Amino acid sequence: MNLLEWLFKPIQPFVWHPERIAAVACVLFIAFFVLLSLRRFRSWPLLIPACVWGLFAVWEAYCKAQKYNIRVDLLLLYPILVVVTVWGVAMAFRSRTTA
Repeated sequence: MNLLEWLFKPIQPFVWHPERIAAVACVLFIAFFVLLSLRRFRSWPLLIPACVWGLFAVWEAYCKAQKYNIRVDLLLLYPILVVVTVWGVAMAFRSRTTA
């Protein structure tokens, strides 16, 4: 297995499956609203990855409808998804709010 196959293995369940991507976006939105209601943690950082995953679901649906089979766009999109998601979750749970 080469390096690119190893790096992109985690994204494979989402390629050509916009409904799975939308499910991730929904989970992040639900987590945003749960943290918003708890008021113990910052909730707004989860809104950013939820929106990014939602946009990715729309993009993936478009790519699927166009039947694109060479997906060079994932070389850019996958690292953005990982960084934004890790950042959002880390910032949401990093410190408690004072309110």
